[in-house]
Amino acid sequence: MNKQILFMVGCFAVLFTFNSCKEEIKGCTDSTSSNFNPDATVDDGSCNGSNGTGTGDYPAGYSKADYTELFHKVYGGSGNNDDELTSGMVTDASGNTYFSLNTNNAAANNNILIGKISSSGNLEWAKEWDGNYDDISPDSGENGETGGTANSISIDASGNIYVVGKNASVSQNNINSILILKINPSDGSILWEKIWKHEWPAAGGSHLARMNAEGYGIDASGDYVYVTGANGQNMIPLVALNKSTGAMFFEMTIDIVAGTKDRGYVLKADGSGNVFIGGVTGSYAHLTKVSGANTATPSLAWVKQVEIGYGSRINGIDIDGTDVYLSCDRRGATTYFSLVKMNSDGVVQWGQTFPGTNGDRNNIHCVKVIGNSVYAGGRTGQQSLDTQLGDGLFTKLSKADGSLEWSAIYFTGTNSAEVAEHRIKGISVVGSDVYIVGQVYGGNGNYDKFYGDWITKSVTLESYSPSVTDLTASGTTDPADGEVRDAVGTYSDANSSYVLQDATSKTTAKAPDGDLFISKMNLK
Repeated sequence: MNKQILFMVGCFAVLFTFNSCKEEIKGCTDSTSSNFNPDATVDDGSCNGSNGTGTGDYPAGYSKADYTELFHKVYGGSGNNDDELTSGMVTDASGNTYFSLNTNNAAANNNILIGKISSSGNLEWAKEWDGNYDDISPDSGENGETGGTANSISIDASGNIYVVGKNASVSQNNINSILILKINPSDGSILWEKIWKHEWPAAGGSHLARMNAEGYGIDASGDYVYVTGANGQNMIPLVALNKSTGAMFFEMTIDIVAGTKDRGYVLKADGSGNVFIGGVTGSYAHLTKVSGANTATPSLAWVKQVEIGYGSRINGIDIDGTDVYLSCDRRGATTYFSLVKMNSDGVVQWGQTFPGTNGDRNNIHCVKVIGNSVYAGGRTGQQSLDTQLGDGLFTKLSKADGSLEWSAIYFTGTNSAEVAEHRIKGISVVGSDVYIVGQVYGGNGNYDKFYGDWITKSVTLESYSPSVTDLTASGTTDPADGEVRDAVGTYSDANSSYVLQDATSKTTAKAPDGDLFISKMNLK
């Protein structure tokens, strides 16, 4: 009998040891939450309505926004201190999302990565374009804080995808050509790949600084693909390519203020022969209109200086056939999330600013006109939220008067292990579904908290109506030595280290880490 008792005790001891070594199960441990996991042993902060602590609490005045999230995923590598810097996105009628980003790899030259995510949240394909040296869609902020502009990717009526960037000609990466890619949406294959300069070196000659050209904005409209950017003579190029072949239809350079840095960051065609270009001239924002862009002899209609502040710029444009909507990147010691509507003559109709804290955490990155509403996205710093890195901001305004219809902030928490910067870079609506793509960055202390909740509170927008000044500028068609050539590079499947996964599963062995995120939701 004693031996039997000892044996039973020993068995309990063995069982206890095995149970104590059992693998942790992460999940929501809050029994009051709708996604409570009774098997979870470690709370991972995923409880619906929580800020990452599993308590279901938000800062005072905030509540969970009225929406249903269908999925929230991140795409990128992890654990290697390399960042995937998000540029923009477009969607087709079936809800497939096409995105572009810059790979920021310290061990190699940077590449442009283009991918497709299905409406159900699956990665269909991902491809990298790799020239001999750096290839990126340049950031309109010009400091590498994110990828290219939201207008650096476009989709035509047939669903073909177009991406613009710059292709370095020399190992120093300081002399570039404008890179334009046309991509088959079905499998991601290249349909054509082109580079453009306003001046090419003579045979055997050297690449000189004046020969530099960089592409920022692209729009496929009608029979043409329009691109803009900057060149080494501080002028703004406007180049139109035949959509089918990539052959040059016309080229034009615009010199707004002689001797100052003029750049076109974004552009949009209205389908009636007009192209609107936004950017910077010197240190001030401009909006430029070119007419006759559906002919071989376009002309400069007008240039407006939009007084949104020294060092500020227009970094996003959309149009509805009658009016022009501007994403106004207002910079300085304090930054602002501001949106302005102008008519086709450059007269301000209304302007709005989403209020934020003092400092540089307020940025607007994209604007999209859909139906009777204007959608805008970016980043915000709010007093009781994440003022360290900033939270993603998504707004929906009335197209008629700019009144606020819906807004939400993507909040992950406030302590060092929870803060995650979110910047919204693209918005689309397909049926009742809203697709949002942006950039998430975990910072130095966050290894595994790349998700949160869309939260909201009552907000009063600040009316903002900048003054507009007419500028005299010159437009010169057909630069003497401008030419489109075939691009030379490697286009292949993206590195297998890039992974699309649920945001709640994202971890990184080494901070910081930046990735692309995609959210699909229904607004209520």
